[in-house]
Amino acid sequence: MAIKSDDSDIQKTWLRTALGGNGDYYIEVVSENEQGLKESKSVRISTSGGYTKDSDVKVAVANLFRAMEKAGLNDFI
Repeated sequence: MAIKSDDSDIQKTWLRTALGGNGDYYIEVVSENEQGLKESKSVRISTSGGYTKDSDVKVAVANLFRAMEKAGLNDFI
């Protein structure tokens, strides 16, 4: 189960992370519209090169992924 937003009374949204086969991390926000359809927006954080140059940010994203994985929060709803 992904992390359900604490503002679910306003809109239904979830957060999850994923690890791509290439070693890059993905942060995804999923929202549910009025018709009940889920829409997804994600951001890729490359582990080698890419726009994210700061290694502390890359480590933080990796740690977020690991923490969510350990808690079982990367599975989708």
